[in-house]
Amino acid sequence: MEAPSKLSITRRIRDIGTAAERCECDASTLVGTVLRLWCKTAFPALSKPALPYSKALALQAEVTSFVAILGRLTLLDATYWLSSSYAMLVDDDHRRSLAMFFTPASLTEGLLDDLAEQGVDFGSQSFMDPACGGAAFLAPIALRMRTALTARGFTALKVLRHIENHLYGCDLDKTLCELSKHFLCMALHEEIQKTGYVPRFNVRAANSLTSLAACLGTVDVVVCNPPYRKMTAGELEPSRDTYADVIEAQPNLYCLFIALCVRLLRVGGRAALVTPTSFLSGQYFGRLRKFLIRNTDIEHIGMVSDRQGVFIDVEQETAMTVLRRRAEEDRTQVRANVSVVSGTGQYTSVGECTLPNAGAVWPIPRSVEDVALLKTATLSRFRLSDYGYRVRIGAYVWNRDKRPKFESLQDARKVKAYTAMPLMWSRDIVPGGIVRLEDTSAYDGEHRFVDLGDKEHTSVVTSPCVVLQRVTSNNQPRRLVAAAVSPGVFETYGGFIGENHVVIIEAVSDKPALPPTKMAKLLSAHAVDRCFRCISGATNVSAFELNQLALPDPRALRAAIVNGGSMDEAVRRAFGLVSEG
Repeated sequence: MEAPSKLSITRRIRDIGTAAERCECDASTLVGTVLRLWCKTAFPALSKPALPYSKALALQAEVTSFVAILGRLTLLDATYWLSSSYAMLVDDDHRRSLAMFFTPASLTEGLLDDLAEQGVDFGSQSFMDPACGGAAFLAPIALRMRTALTARGFTALKVLRHIENHLYGCDLDKTLCELSKHFLCMALHEEIQKTGYVPRFNVRAANSLTSLAACLGTVDVVVCNPPYRKMTAGELEPSRDTYADVIEAQPNLYCLFIALCVRLLRVGGRAALVTPTSFLSGQYFGRLRKFLIRNTDIEHIGMVSDRQGVFIDVEQETAMTVLRRRAEEDRTQVRANVSVVSGTGQYTSVGECTLPNAGAVWPIPRSVEDVALLKTATLSRFRLSDYGYRVRIGAYVWNRDKRPKFESLQDARKVKAYTAMPLMWSRDIVPGGIVRLEDTSAYDGEHRFVDLGDKEHTSVVTSPCVVLQRVTSNNQPRRLVAAAVSPGVFETYGGFIGENHVVIIEAVSDKPALPPTKMAKLLSAHAVDRCFRCISGATNVSAFELNQLALPDPRALRAAIVNGGSMDEAVRRAFGLVSEG
């Protein structure tokens, strides 16, 4: 029988959520009830799960149907979906605070295969997951440990005791900890049934960031899909001193977890991490990047190609990174192998890249073709500032700004708002075009002018410039969607205000290296767009990343333009990617 689709399982989860509401049961009782029904028939040697159970809920048709669905899946897929059902149905505030997004079994297996290729021995080494969630890593690791130990002639009892003493987990959520312990018993059901011995797995509910001091420097292998969200000032305070060397501004929770994973390792130990890609380039991960180069060898970075649907209810570009702990040493740069990883966990090597140690962005190739481009482009020392431009982000936030707004210049004139300035929206920017702001909005209900009052405002752009859409994704044909602003905008209105989804590349000299029309074409060139993709780990086109974007020598580019051909050809010649002959 064909396995159910992701969409159909997600619908079934919503159905059991409705059944739980009908029976006035919380998410913990729901997964406890499903787990008991599932284990009663599929894992008879196990004792009842240590989770709440509802007889009324167990009789609901939606629940019995969901249990049947789990029985049609592999164990690892089924445990993933049961954990995910808890995350989807738990209180929204609780889910957001713990950032519960679990790793699909396909990616888990791919990352564990990568660890094995790096030399990890599942039959002898110790393993820890400090954010174990629903045992997405612990259960498949237990299965690999069992396979390795059985091949070495271990009896069933010795297999259980070895895994019991070499596998550890920690999580803030008590329900997930209980799920993890029971999932481990399910993975080892055959040995438990044979011996009657039920391991007491060391999976505990605790804050890993503050409670694992005794384990630092002792673990052979750490695997983790850490929670990711911005930390509040209150929750950061207890960890500020411990993680001072990686904290910048308002850090993301996963930044501290990456540092913890490294510190848990003995020298020579390895960490395998599933994280957002933002740590590779984000402005406030600069200290973390320095920490990693100083304390680890970055053995492998896998860039997950399937951005959509890796984690339930979240669109996030994902990296799968293997680090090897080394004695602390200051280094100017390191080299790392890079692969593209499919949504099914298949790795395709794209080559090796150089990672600088200055807090700068890490250029990571996304395809085989990017490797040659980066080798040449990253040698260039020229940036936007060398072209006579600077980066600004539009300052107008439509739902916060309280100043009078108008759909047309005529409306502004009617109330004598003579200091009204035109607004530029992200949708005004058409790739390769010229932005001309009209007196009346083309969209019903959209504000086109804002009244500044009597004061001067630095948010008004008065210099020749290029504008870019601030929010783009790797699924789009271009990450840098750029257009020049028509001189008529400045002649007619004296300038404009960009809303906060507009990036403004503003001329800061009377004679920039290229006029805005050619600057827009430069930023739209294929090689430049690829370079940006390789240094951008988020959907936002950030000023920090734009300021670090490698560009060709302006003099070489102007010479190449004079020689004729397209801007794409000129950029490649100026970068030295093609010979002049």
